Amino acid sequence: MRIIFAITNLKNGGAERALIVFANQLAGMGEDVHIVCTEEEGNDYAVDERVTRHLIRLPDIRIPKVRGFCNILFSVLQIRKLAGDVIIPFYPPLLLDYGVRFRLAAIFSKTRVVYALRCGRERQLSAERDNWLYKLAYYSADRIWIQTPRQSKYFPASLQKKIFCVPNIIDSRFLEIPRTYTDKISRFISVGRIHPQKNQKMLLEAFADMIARTGNREATLTIYGKCAPEVYETELELRAYIRQHHLEERVFLAGRVTRIEEKYEQADAFVFSSDYEGCPNALMEAMAAGLPCVSTDCPTGPADLIENEKNGWLIPVGDVRALSEKMEYLTANPRAANRAGAAARERMREWGSAEEIAAKLLQYIRR
Repeated sequence: MRIIFAITNLKNGGAERALIVFANQLAGMGEDVHIVCTEEEGNDYAVDERVTRHLIRLPDIRIPKVRGFCNILFSVLQIRKLAGDVIIPFYPPLLLDYGVRFRLAAIFSKTRVVYALRCGRERQLSAERDNWLYKLAYYSADRIWIQTPRQSKYFPASLQKKIFCVPNIIDSRFLEIPRTYTDKISRFISVGRIHPQKNQKMLLEAFADMIARTGNREATLTIYGKCAPEVYETELELRAYIRQHHLEERVFLAGRVTRIEEKYEQADAFVFSSDYEGCPNALMEAMAAGLPCVSTDCPTGPADLIENEKNGWLIPVGDVRALSEKMEYLTANPRAANRAGAAARERMREWGSAEEIAAKLLQYIRR
């Protein structure tokens, strides 16, 4: 089967990483897998040599109306030339920018279109159901791929039959990270790109509140993740907050690292402050690494992973004091924290192997 994944680019991000994991896995299973990008920039993840990559190249035309028409025509011809059995757009903007093009490319052919809902798009869907462009994109799809069962509630009844659920794949190497539990919880980490969605400002406020209330002199917080150029002011705001509250020796913005599993091994606990998510890779990895985890209870995602107070803790979205108090609880109750970390790792062991999850996706799209 020829499977074509489509995305803007392969820069750092959860959707990009999930796409490549699925593409690599399916290629390893003998499927003919292709990745189509609409931008040339970025390639932060390793793509299996058995996966064929393509870039949609558009003509340089200065007349706006002519350029728009030619862009659609050229992209449709290039996509159609690939003659895929299925096209899977993997990023929300593509639903508007390229959704019509994918559908046009599939007309009068065997190609089917499966839209992949990523990154908590349900938050926008509920507000945009009256947006005819989104309606056109989803109603024209042959199937809609969601990551968690909770996401289905954001679609109208007329689309429920099109929906299927396949979660993200957890890399087995995170389950193999050595974990030695100690009687001290002091090294907190968080992983995710610097972005307003991730709400790292709330995380800094909660950490500052925790050390101010408790007088904790040992706790540190390290945030791993790259900031996208379009939201660079977010990182500037975080750095300004760190300076203003004299946290330079306690809080670190460490950027993106290539071997994040080593950072999980060195940490004592994981904190996650997103306002919305799909099925968060970073939280899954931290749980697989056996870290006690505290996460905001986004509309979808974390609650599908964490059973509150058993294998982690959920706190309301945006609640600085609740996050601060949970971080304090972990430092004061290391044994309870360690038990939750061990239970989190067991939860991820039961999640399903990469082969099983990829096979489940393949089964759906073959239908």
